[in-house]
Amino acid sequence: MNPINEIIVTYVTNALWMTCVISAVAVLLSRALRRGPSSHRHALWVAALLLTVLLPFASLRGSRNNDKPSSEPVAAASTVQPAGFSGASRALWRQMRHGGHPVQFGPLWVRFVALLYLGFILYRAVRLYRGWQSLRAMLRESSEPQIPLAMRTVVEQCHSLLGMKPVPILLSLEGKGPATLGIHNPVLVLPEWFFSQASEDELSSVLGHELAHIRRHDFLLNLVYELLILPISFHPAAALIKARIDQTRELACDEIAAECLSTRTQYARSLLSIAESMAANQRPATVGYALGLFDTNTLEDRIMNVLAKANRFRKTWARASALGASGLLITTCLGVSGFSIQVTQPHNTDANLQPFVGTWQARFKGKVFETIKLEKQEGKLTGSVRGADIEVDKDGELTSAHAIDSSDPDPIVEATLASGILRITIKEKDSEDTIQFEMKLTGPDQAELRILAPPDVPTPKPWKLERVKDGQ
Repeated sequence: MNPINEIIVTYVTNALWMTCVISAVAVLLSRALRRGPSSHRHALWVAALLLTVLLPFASLRGSRNNDKPSSEPVAAASTVQPAGFSGASRALWRQMRHGGHPVQFGPLWVRFVALLYLGFILYRAVRLYRGWQSLRAMLRESSEPQIPLAMRTVVEQCHSLLGMKPVPILLSLEGKGPATLGIHNPVLVLPEWFFSQASEDELSSVLGHELAHIRRHDFLLNLVYELLILPISFHPAAALIKARIDQTRELACDEIAAECLSTRTQYARSLLSIAESMAANQRPATVGYALGLFDTNTLEDRIMNVLAKANRFRKTWARASALGASGLLITTCLGVSGFSIQVTQPHNTDANLQPFVGTWQARFKGKVFETIKLEKQEGKLTGSVRGADIEVDKDGELTSAHAIDSSDPDPIVEATLASGILRITIKEKDSEDTIQFEMKLTGPDQAELRILAPPDVPTPKPWKLERVKDGQ
């Protein structure tokens, strides 16, 4: 079975619920920052986007589908006794990893979800590429305008006030409204009706807003965000996060323009006038798209944000609030990461299980300290493990190992085979604690056994196992 499908479905499964949690926390934190600069809320939503994309990738660190044994610990082994490791810390680690146990899906379901996901991502990538091509076509068809003298003075003043070098201005028949295009050599594209209908105040407001985009490198950053969101673009909450990024970006540019140019009241009045002009100059077939730039809710929020002077946080308090919100978001993600889900497929067929059947022994300095008995019953592996007391150094090398004197070995409660690795779970007698091992065949009668230990103890290196011949 292709392990890539399992990796994809593991990512999608974790992204489904992690994105909901992160976006919900970001909504609450964004409300807490509403009295601060919009740039702080913008940074918060960008951080939320990064975390929603990257956090599900962290769930792959303990993938059960790699050919190599997983180095990610999933359970505490009470028989490992390195110095400084207490039972309380083992219990805490087990509690944190409680939700990280593998979940089995059928092969057909895993393959279907993986293909559906890859197909959707391809569709989104094609749409993004076509959008990029449309922007390039619009740019090629744009022309340099004859700017009236009075307007030219306004243009020069705007560049000076925002500390910007002159940016080329183009007119486009396809342009629905003012826009900024370009990465290395940005240009400002205006609709062809703009200079004939816009006032000087409207021109200064538009230039101030678009030059703020250029100063913040928003065109490049938005392209990066569009690429980043591709892996989670199937999720409705991802659309919410991207919408909040776009909204707070516009609010931040409004604040820059209002501070550097005319009064806040004049800037708000110019926004209304420009929105009316855009609606009046659009063809009926494209009205919906044009109004998307200045829809009712967004325009209202922008105007209210520009006019709001009272009840603003002071700069120091605003920064402290932003840092606190970032800390809470990161803390939430650390907690969420402890409950990741691992998707696996059942591989326990008779042909695959048969090579593991038998009695296996591990030796230290010539003496047997671990004995594993595996037998097949009803298509599953069962058996027992006679435990051992071991000690390891900081490098994971055994320094002491001897068998526990006990008449009853610990029973195997689960044995799952995935990609050639047998995961064995045993339950300690008179305890609810479990211990997990990973066993991998290295020869006809040879194998390696890795005990899965918590992260704050030295992880023992794999032990060599030998199968005991009949009669020995």
